[in-house]
Amino acid sequence: MTIDLKPFIRSGQPKYLAIGNALNEAINAGALQPGSKLPTHRELAEVLGVSVQTVSNAYAHAEKQGVIYAQVGSGTFVRSRHVSHESDYLSTDEHEDPNRGIDLSTAHPVCTARHVKLYREGLERLAREGRDDFITSFHPTQGLTQHREVVCNWLAQQQKMPADPDHMLFCNGTAHALTIAMATVLNPGDTVLCEHETGMLLLALAQTLHFKLKGVAADDQGLLPEALEAACRQGGARVLFCTPTMNNPNNNTMGLERRQQIAELARRYDLTVVEDDVYGALQPDRSPPLSALIPERSFYATSLTKVTLPGMRAGYLVTPPHLVQQAIGRLRSTTWMATLMPFEIASWWMQDGTLERMIGFQQQEFAARQQMASELLSACRYKAHPNGMHIWAELPEHWQPDKFVRRARQEGVMIFPAEPFLVSVDRNNPYVRISLGAEQSRARVQAGLSTLNTLMEEIPPPMHFVF
Repeated sequence: MTIDLKPFIRSGQPKYLAIGNALNEAINAGALQPGSKLPTHRELAEVLGVSVQTVSNAYAHAEKQGVIYAQVGSGTFVRSRHVSHESDYLSTDEHEDPNRGIDLSTAHPVCTARHVKLYREGLERLAREGRDDFITSFHPTQGLTQHREVVCNWLAQQQKMPADPDHMLFCNGTAHALTIAMATVLNPGDTVLCEHETGMLLLALAQTLHFKLKGVAADDQGLLPEALEAACRQGGARVLFCTPTMNNPNNNTMGLERRQQIAELARRYDLTVVEDDVYGALQPDRSPPLSALIPERSFYATSLTKVTLPGMRAGYLVTPPHLVQQAIGRLRSTTWMATLMPFEIASWWMQDGTLERMIGFQQQEFAARQQMASELLSACRYKAHPNGMHIWAELPEHWQPDKFVRRARQEGVMIFPAEPFLVSVDRNNPYVRISLGAEQSRARVQAGLSTLNTLMEEIPPPMHFVF
């Protein structure tokens, strides 16, 4: 569609605001009818002689004003004043600074006003019920029995992870749980097997606890059994760290047969497995966790931070039966006991269905954002999960990751290069990680992805222009 916004554009404003306000005026004047499809960002940019980024920001501003809405897979449309759209639930705060950079770097669930309201209601219920003992008394290091029973029931029913409450420890998030697990089974100088591309946390733990990492080859389903077996035969490693579902950053996800193969190798070579399942709940119809296949030799760690709110530091660690007491000792030495209030709220959410609804929202929202990315990122190849939080994008040959990240930051979009996720230095790794959850508004995600795609098509400027 071609539209003439020039009669409605006012001078004395930033370009994106002038265009966004012009859309509003054109709609109010009847020049644009409800339901009309707007031009693509690129088409309007060419008509007005501005950048695609400027139009993306203008559309985001107009969507925030409630006059247009984006429909994944179809385009952007003029809103009817009498129809409510899904984007209302995800609209940005009206006081948000439009000049704020777009965060596509943080591993973060999509948080809305509804999420905050649910948390506040939980705090209000705590206050009404007078659970002063949560803050006036010490409690068992392992966590309250009733809380552990509830979460074990939830894990078995919803996550296909049977667990005994006696083998469950409460931690302040998944990072804390994984720290406890590693400290329980490793000594300084030990070797841990893992994927070549792995989470930043594991690399940080290796420096903190002074163990070594050995990368194992992987495909789209994660660790290759033959590569893992070869590493085991070389000897020297007693522990395997893995994220079988949506490995961060590359989104590798094991099918059931691959999980069974890895479990069998763990038994054969006497490996202790430390499993990070923080993203597991995002996958509909998931396979059982690897730890469910080998509970006698596996630590299973997860939390609610990636499916509810980042501040819900309700972390859960299921330990092998023979290592429970050793893990409790490490937990006591790092925090004595986890803060109880999040676990009380989490127990309510697990029992009344709130948690399942929150997880369902994240699954659907990330699916919509991944669909958006598939339409916008035409300038690169990438790896992603249909319900995943991240995109592992391979840059065109003319870009190096660190230079591209700096260039994107100049345009107001934050992402990560490959380097912080690599077990060993690889200057030729051409990937960047794009995360889709930190921005509440789909329009801002759309604008950020459009900017990244445009930059990928550019030839990098001379380095003295890239700061």
